[in-house]
Amino acid sequence: MSNDPLNEILQFLKPESRIDLKHISLDHLVGLSGSEDGINTLLQNEQIIQNVIELCDDRIEEIAKNALLLLVNVTANAKGATELLKYKPSTHRNILNLLIGYVLNPQKRYADAACMILSNVTRLEDQLEICIDTFLPQLNDILNAFVNIDFNKTGSNLNYLAPMFSNLSCSNRIRKWLTEEHPHVPLIKLLPFCNFEKSVIRRGGALGTVRNLSFDTEYHTFLLSNELDLLTYLLSPLMGNEDYPDEEMDKLPIALQYLPKEKTRDPDVDIRKIVLETLNKLCTKQNGREVLRENGVYYVLREYHKWEKDPKALLTCENVVDILIQKEEEVGAEDLSTVDVPDDMIDKFQKMDEDYLKNVE
Repeated sequence: MSNDPLNEILQFLKPESRIDLKHISLDHLVGLSGSEDGINTLLQNEQIIQNVIELCDDRIEEIAKNALLLLVNVTANAKGATELLKYKPSTHRNILNLLIGYVLNPQKRYADAACMILSNVTRLEDQLEICIDTFLPQLNDILNAFVNIDFNKTGSNLNYLAPMFSNLSCSNRIRKWLTEEHPHVPLIKLLPFCNFEKSVIRRGGALGTVRNLSFDTEYHTFLLSNELDLLTYLLSPLMGNEDYPDEEMDKLPIALQYLPKEKTRDPDVDIRKIVLETLNKLCTKQNGREVLRENGVYYVLREYHKWEKDPKALLTCENVVDILIQKEEEVGAEDLSTVDVPDDMIDKFQKMDEDYLKNVE
């Protein structure tokens, strides 16, 4: 530690240090954090990281900005994200509370960087439950800030809270909060951002949250309830301006009938894949399959399949269609997740998928 060259700049990374020296020192460290080797070097010096954390709340906004950007780079690395969670700011219970406080303060100019750090650290599955202990008491406030587009008065858009919510929804505690919190069910507030045209980050995070819920079949009845109108949000990214025969149009969710000529499909293929994967999961149980059939999902996928070029999206689309076009007696199980598939058949199906992707490409 005594031979660590970074020790030489420790004296310049204190709140009381000269502003110009803090600037120069942080600029150097931000550059260092741009590589994995640089991040490892930073992580070896605990006092450097501690000082940078303290500077995230510096009275000089540009200093705070650079400190936050450095931590964005550090937490983009899984090891860096894990290590950062171990630190305790002098003014907060933990690093998460510092960042959440940043997000919930509408006057913080660089709250977006704090959102990015929160998104990065919540990707850690092995640390998620520890994070949630801090998040849960404040989640309603965070969600309210997120859904209020004009919450931050300095230009921060808080878009990266969306992937943070998606990451958090890997936990059963958060899935329960999303679907059972009262008096206002959080998921209902989040759903409109599945189709938020101004930000692919918000769309992806909101849809990713729904997809995580769909992996848990106990939520399927709620997800497909009339209260939620989920299929309106799921199908819209897959729909263009095509015309449907009247009998097919009548089956579609009301909001998706007779769309304007300028309607286009979501341009982001990852968004479209998330939607298809979610529809696939919602086909797991008979009730879900029946709701999808009754709401004309097959017709939407039929038209979408004619348009899509991405091989993996096409394959996922076909998997959903294959289920929906079967009668229930042909499907052969009320709950597909309970079907025991022999290992040799799993290998065979994987090989078929690989061959399909090669042929399409």
